[in-house]
Amino acid sequence: GSQPTKETTPPAGGMVTKTLGALKITSTEVQTAGADTSLPPPLWDALSNLRVFGQVRGTYIMAEGPQGIFLIDQHAAHERVVFERIRQAADRRTPEVQGLLEAVTVELSPKQANLMEDQKEALTSYGWTLEPFGEYVCLIRAIPAALSGHQPARALLDLLDATLEERTAESWENRLAATLACHAAVRGGMELKLSEMEEMIRLLEATKEPHTCPHGRPTILHLSIGHLERQFRRS
Repeated sequence: GSQPTKETTPPAGGMVTKTLGALKITSTEVQTAGADTSLPPPLWDALSNLRVFGQVRGTYIMAEGPQGIFLIDQHAAHERVVFERIRQAADRRTPEVQGLLEAVTVELSPKQANLMEDQKEALTSYGWTLEPFGEYVCLIRAIPAALSGHQPARALLDLLDATLEERTAESWENRLAATLACHAAVRGGMELKLSEMEEMIRLLEATKEPHTCPHGRPTILHLSIGHLERQFRRS
């Protein structure tokens, strides 16, 4: 069997294209029924008609459509895409898994170890393969594919800490998926190619709730034509 090893930092570069390419959704339809959103229903259809024309501070995608200008938070939008993808895979018990060539050792606090043991089935359903390796130590043999390129030990510890700190009535599985999505999503301040920004909007359009990230933050800011005309005193 493989021996425990120290993890190494993955090479930088190409992560955005790789991440977006691995998260394509081909069959999910946009579903708006029952969603609590401040975005007017007609604007949901606008996502398919947007023309991307830029990016602000490497964080907000700028696009225009018949209804006006849209600013899309690339991190929040990608979080929504990743969250729904991994939730669906977990529900089907078919997680996308990235096996490790060599197992990684992780030292845990007592609280982290207890949480990992209590939620071992849920962690497995999201793509983690974890084995005990002495008191408060475990081996990571596989990670969720969404975290490919991340340091396995750091990702696991951050995940356990984030879910321990949450004080909401939301299910642990949803908190787990939201935390995974946050780690896997492209970050603010990351410059994207035009094709990547267009792909981000297409992926967001295919989600069930494109108006918010899994934590409830908005993904889209809309400036209507009427608002612009009023601000420039053209009406």
